[in-house]
Amino acid sequence: MRIIKSLFSAATAAACALTCLSVSAQTILLVPQDNRPVSLAYTVSTAEHAGYQVLTPPESILSGSNYKGNADRVWSWVEDNISKSDAAILSTDTLIYGGLVDSRKHNESLATLQSRENRIELLHKNNPKIPLYGFGTIMRSPYASNSGVEPYYYGTYGNKIYQISILQDKQDQGTITDKEKAQLTSLKQSVPVEYLQDWFDRRQKNNTINKELIQDVKNNTFTYFCLGHDDSSEYSQSAMESRYLAKDAKGLKSTRYGSFPGADQLALLLIARYYVDSNKLHPTFGVIYPLGRGEETVPSYESQPIGKTIKEHIEAVNGTITDNANPDIMLAINTPLFNTKESGRFENFSMKKQSTIDFVDTIKKYADSNVPVSIVDVYFNNGSDNTLMSLLSENDLLYKVAAYNGWNTASNTIGYAIAQAILAPAMNEQAHKDMLLEQYLDNWAYQANVRKNLYRMESSYPATGNQKISPVIREEMVAELQDFAQKKMGVDPQTVYADFPWDRFFEIHAYVSDTPSYEHILTLAEKQRIAEEEAKKKAEEAAAALESTEQPSQVVDVQWN
Repeated sequence: MRIIKSLFSAATAAACALTCLSVSAQTILLVPQDNRPVSLAYTVSTAEHAGYQVLTPPESILSGSNYKGNADRVWSWVEDNISKSDAAILSTDTLIYGGLVDSRKHNESLATLQSRENRIELLHKNNPKIPLYGFGTIMRSPYASNSGVEPYYYGTYGNKIYQISILQDKQDQGTITDKEKAQLTSLKQSVPVEYLQDWFDRRQKNNTINKELIQDVKNNTFTYFCLGHDDSSEYSQSAMESRYLAKDAKGLKSTRYGSFPGADQLALLLIARYYVDSNKLHPTFGVIYPLGRGEETVPSYESQPIGKTIKEHIEAVNGTITDNANPDIMLAINTPLFNTKESGRFENFSMKKQSTIDFVDTIKKYADSNVPVSIVDVYFNNGSDNTLMSLLSENDLLYKVAAYNGWNTASNTIGYAIAQAILAPAMNEQAHKDMLLEQYLDNWAYQANVRKNLYRMESSYPATGNQKISPVIREEMVAELQDFAQKKMGVDPQTVYADFPWDRFFEIHAYVSDTPSYEHILTLAEKQRIAEEEAKKKAEEAAAALESTEQPSQVVDVQWN
């Protein structure tokens, strides 16, 4: 077995070289929260790049875009396969409700939910040598939603329910004003009582289950367990529940239990935690920011400063923050001057910005000194900062960093960035490049650039029949992605591909191949350019031919002597 090549400090690397076996000998059983790429495909590919074998349930029984997950069938699969693994990473939302979205929409009885939850303790008792790493969520309180991932009435009444939850949280904390009390009464009267009852009853069941999961941590059922705050805000029903659950978790160390923003990053974060535990590592992290609010930045969709979220994620992998000039991993947090905005906005274009130039210079200094740098790009939500990415490319840093992430919410990005940087040392050069490309294609090419082009095209190429996205737009997405990858990332366009796994513009599944494996598709603009050139050439040829036929024949005057 090969020895793990450590990215960590010399002393840790020396110890690891003596004691750590290759992760290729280890098998992880993974139960994801659903079948989206961030939950399943990207998580699995990162672990496999690091040498792990990953067992996952059949996709047909996981929660998908238009069907529920089957918790009981997933449980049967887990019990049949747990003995084949060295560790298990378990989404309790899938094991108990069927999946993340199912946890928000289910109509299961509390007795059924508790019966499934009790199987976790039995799983541990029957397999005491296999560490269980679990993650669940505190049900979110979104300000609005009409995409089918909340109860059907949320599209109409979601914002009012959200406002009710804010005011009730304030009431619970004793900070509500008389004006807000009147507003709360009015809002409650404006939402049908059966909808409010449905929403709060489900939350009460889920909260009861979360209390029992915390008790499982205290009973040593889990090696580590965390609850993600899915799309949280400062005041909400989610924030209130989190506050009370913290009392239930009192006394638990941060290396055993965590509760912090985010959900989609948790499976990969716990794989990294298993890597740390199994190799007896205690990684240290440095943190750098560009000009701006830095660690005090409160990102959109989250309820606390980013510095606190980073600290909590580092504790989740049994790491610590250090001021040492040579940490095991340097986190480069790309925060805005003021507030985070959406990556699709007009202002997200590449520009010469001195604060970002200075930030990239610092990244380059650490990379050139062989300090692994993981870039946490949270300048925008849901996509990369084009200014940062252009500078990384100009400075030849795209494939010299340990990891890069800039997707969805700040906590999602933080979790992936920490996890991938921890796992990177176990990857060979090609696997590491493939991991980076996966993120660049998804976060930079698609989310920050291609997606907004597709939104503009949608009215010209509408979906018909049962289609949600027209074939023209599907093909154009791949074409623009391949074109972007070739021009910006220096890769063969036939080595990259993508599709819409949930038939919506929100996310893609980016595929990366080590060899040319996909058809090279031309963009509509390129097809039009070629057609215009061909038409112009034909017109010029026709004009030349016509001109030659219209030339008068020369008459030669012959004179006889």
